[in-house]
Amino acid sequence: MIYKEPIFHIGGDSFLTIELGDDGSLFLNLYILTLEKMIWGSDIPGLIDTTALRTTIMVHYDPFIMQAHQLIQKLKDLIAKGVEVPKKFSSRLIHLPVYYNDPWTRECAKAFGLPPNLEIIARENNISVEEVIEIHSQPIYFVSYTSFMYGSFGTFPIAPFTILKNSKYKTPRKWTSPGTIGIGGTTTTYYSIRSPGGLMMLGNIPVKTFDTEGRHKFFGEDPLLIHPGDMIRFFPIDGEEYEHIKENIDEYSYKIEESHIDSTKNEGL
Repeated sequence: MIYKEPIFHIGGDSFLTIELGDDGSLFLNLYILTLEKMIWGSDIPGLIDTTALRTTIMVHYDPFIMQAHQLIQKLKDLIAKGVEVPKKFSSRLIHLPVYYNDPWTRECAKAFGLPPNLEIIARENNISVEEVIEIHSQPIYFVSYTSFMYGSFGTFPIAPFTILKNSKYKTPRKWTSPGTIGIGGTTTTYYSIRSPGGLMMLGNIPVKTFDTEGRHKFFGEDPLLIHPGDMIRFFPIDGEEYEHIKENIDEYSYKIEESHIDSTKNEGL
C-alpha cells in the first residue's frame, strides 16, 4: 500500500528517508523510481544523492544549503503535484548465468556446519534440488535496489512464479564467496564481494556486475551493470560453462534487451 502521506525520517544532519509504503509491491517500486526521477528533475538546492529501496528513498543533502524542515516541505510540495507512474515503465532485461549448487557455496555452507543450501531448500519444499533450480530460474526478477556492496543488488520475482519456502541461517555467516546469489523469502540477492550473510545460497554468477577499472568494453563510462528498475532472468549453466566464462571474462558478451513493465499489472512480491 502507498501511504496517503509519506513519513519522513531524519538521519543525522545530512540524510532524510522518505517512507512511501509498506507492501514492497511492484507498483510501489515503480512509484518510488518515478518519484526519485522527479526529485532530480526539480529545483531542490543542495541535493547530493538519492538511494531508492523497496519502500523508501533516502536523500543525501548539503545541510549548509538546505535544512531538514525545508527539504521536507519541498518534497511534500513535489509529491502533492502527483506522482504519475507510466503505464509502460521503461526497463531492461538482463540475462545472467548462474552455476547453481556450485562447489564454492557448498564449501561455504560446510564451513558453517550446514549441508549444501539447495538441499535444505529442497527438503523444506519437499522437492528435488533440480526442481529448486527450475523453479528459481523460471521467473523474471525486478531489481528493487542496488546497495550494501558495490555491484550488489536485490530482486523479487514478477508473476507468474512459485514461492520457495526457505529459512535463514540462525547465526549469520562470517563470509560468503564473491559472486554468490542468495534467497530470503521472495528476495534474491547478490553478494558481489566476500562478505557476511545470512541468506540461503543458491549458486554463483561468473560475470562481472561492476568494473571500476574499465577493463571490459561493455561498461564504458558506467561502472555498474545493474540498476534499480532493471529486470533479470537467471539461467542455469554447468561447471564447464562457468570456467569458460571466467577464463574469458573481459570478452563476455552480455545479453541485454530493451523492455518495459506494465505498471497496471501489480504482479510481484
